[in-house]
Amino acid sequence: MSKQGFSITKHGALILIAAVILLAAIVWTVGAIRDSGREAAAFDPANFTTRPVIAVTDDTPHGQIATGHIEWINDNFYNRKSFSYQELFTAQWIVEELLSMGYTWDDIEIQEFSWAASRETYPMGPMELLPGIGIMDIFFPISGMPFVHLDLRVSQRSQNVVLTVPGQSDTFIVVGAHYDSVMFPGASDNASGMALLLESAQRMRYLDNYYTIVYVFFGAEEVGILGAFYYVNAWSQEEHDNLLFMINADVLLEGPYLFYMGGYYDGYNENMPAANHITEAWDEIAQRVNAAHDINLIAFPQGAFGPSDQLAFIYHDHTAMFLAGMNKIPGWYDMYIWDAILQMATILHSSQDDFHYISQAWPGKIEANMRGFSIFLEALLLADY
Repeated sequence: MSKQGFSITKHGALILIAAVILLAAIVWTVGAIRDSGREAAAFDPANFTTRPVIAVTDDTPHGQIATGHIEWINDNFYNRKSFSYQELFTAQWIVEELLSMGYTWDDIEIQEFSWAASRETYPMGPMELLPGIGIMDIFFPISGMPFVHLDLRVSQRSQNVVLTVPGQSDTFIVVGAHYDSVMFPGASDNASGMALLLESAQRMRYLDNYYTIVYVFFGAEEVGILGAFYYVNAWSQEEHDNLLFMINADVLLEGPYLFYMGGYYDGYNENMPAANHITEAWDEIAQRVNAAHDINLIAFPQGAFGPSDQLAFIYHDHTAMFLAGMNKIPGWYDMYIWDAILQMATILHSSQDDFHYISQAWPGKIEANMRGFSIFLEALLLADY
């Protein structure tokens, strides 16, 4: 190749690079304008309306309302990527559902956070809490993604939706579930957890709860449990002191076995959570629920160290429970927990994580799992500890 030819090729390449940079700048600017318009009043109460909801009566089967929510979320809010507009729209829908149940804006808090802010409050690097819990090293590195693509918000923001149901005591229980997803409908991961919380919140309006119950719909779980860490890291010492325990609902439809996985980190055993009077009470409640309702809740304490939002609370020395519906595999009880959970999941992060696929492949599983988890959660929230 001649020098002249090389010069022309190099010149053309420079022009192409400049054009790409210019195009990116234009897209970013347009995105920023769009972003400001779409988000300026994202949670302005004046922009929210209420609608009729299915009434809860003594005859309403547990799990029925949650099953309907899963199908709606699956078909209307698929691809709820962290820090995306679809995630934002899902959060707005959650708020409208809560308002439609009869809750007010005085009961609801929107805790917004940016990607940068969540990183500032995130325990970076490998923690000493658990082996392999350097979460940012294994989750999708969103920091390297251009936020103008994939419908990600130029503001790089997400949010937690927090509902507080006052009780007779200031001691409170957190019930959490993330509402973002990967690029699939996310029926199991995690429309199922969202739906369980929504049904529980609706039922709790008609029940007498001693402990204050705080429902938290976490944003940005799929990229490193950012919403949950941001939420609990903002607490005062008084809030830490008043927390009784945390329950996390995630991937409730991966299999027909209903696992409850609870404990706390005692600073010694990195593979087995420690037990206390709360976890012992959970076991007693599970036994009663199993006997009374023909449910097969299975204790799997190691799962409390599994990869989901309860880790943010365990990191702060709280007792926490992880609810998940999974399969059993040979040797599952003795496996390293993250390996076990990933292998016990059947449709995780795949196109099969779809309400209609699950319904056809495993008829009745959605209804059975949601019934069991709904009954169990209600018993946990109303028990005396």
